[in-house]
Amino acid sequence: MVKIMGHELDESELDERFTNYYNSGERVEVTWKKDWAEDYSGYDQPDGLNRTRFYVGKSTGWKPVYLEIKNRNSSGGAAICSSGIESIKGLGIYR
Repeated sequence: MVKIMGHELDESELDERFTNYYNSGERVEVTWKKDWAEDYSGYDQPDGLNRTRFYVGKSTGWKPVYLEIKNRNSSGGAAICSSGIESIKGLGIYR
């Protein structure tokens, strides 16, 4: 059991599908479910699928979440909403 500032570390919000990508630093492409309630302006592809590419980061604190990090030099990003994901594809490690 790991404690952070008196709280037990709770990793229940971490989607296991992203753990290897986070650990390796590999960039991913996520395809979102059709008609999912989020605004994907700019992500529409000619084939009608909604996709986005990002690196996987992790927030700090006693209940971390995985984050969408758009560029290698970004300092933060939005939480990844796992319920809207249709598929995840690794794109390799770019150094």
